[in-house]
Amino acid sequence: MRRFPLFETIAIIDGEPQNLAYHQQRFESAIKLYFNAQPRWQLAEVICVPDEFQQGSVRCRIDYNVSEFKQRFFFYTPRKINSFQCVYAEDLDYRFKYSDRKRLDSLKTLQADEVIIINNGKVSDCTIGNLLFNRKGQWFSSQDYLLKGTQLTKLVETGIVELVQITPQDLTQYEQIMMVNALNPFDLQGALPISAINFVR
Repeated sequence: MRRFPLFETIAIIDGEPQNLAYHQQRFESAIKLYFNAQPRWQLAEVICVPDEFQQGSVRCRIDYNVSEFKQRFFFYTPRKINSFQCVYAEDLDYRFKYSDRKRLDSLKTLQADEVIIINNGKVSDCTIGNLLFNRKGQWFSSQDYLLKGTQLTKLVETGIVELVQITPQDLTQYEQIMMVNALNPFDLQGALPISAINFVR
């Protein structure tokens, strides 16, 4: 078993951690459900941004187990995603933010910048975040997500996004697609036309 089986990724903007309440909520849930234990620390207390990462957009990765953690910092440049490819999986489990991403990474394709994972016949996520779909000005995301990201949680709580069941056949009913994760918040400029999806199986 890995020393640190789980991790959190947190956006740091000009030295300030973003959406910490949502990360803390997910971290505490993982400690209780995965390790069957009680959380021993608050992320706000353990994150220590080094001087060289006090400016700009930074990715903080915290690998952890029930009793210890390791944190690392990286300057962040968003990936440019212009196309998606539907890929199919059965019984894919990523309910926790596992450090072992071999199965997720095996779904990547050279035919597109990112994938749409169809898990057990339902649209779920891509390999790096949750997917949003726009129809007539309303944004939706799959209720069959693999991992409920902090951005998705925030968007659902604030009423910007509604969770619904989405099948591959439903995708053509939508007009736009957007990827969100901790480092890529909701941004209409990041939305792509649904034609960016390659539906060929």
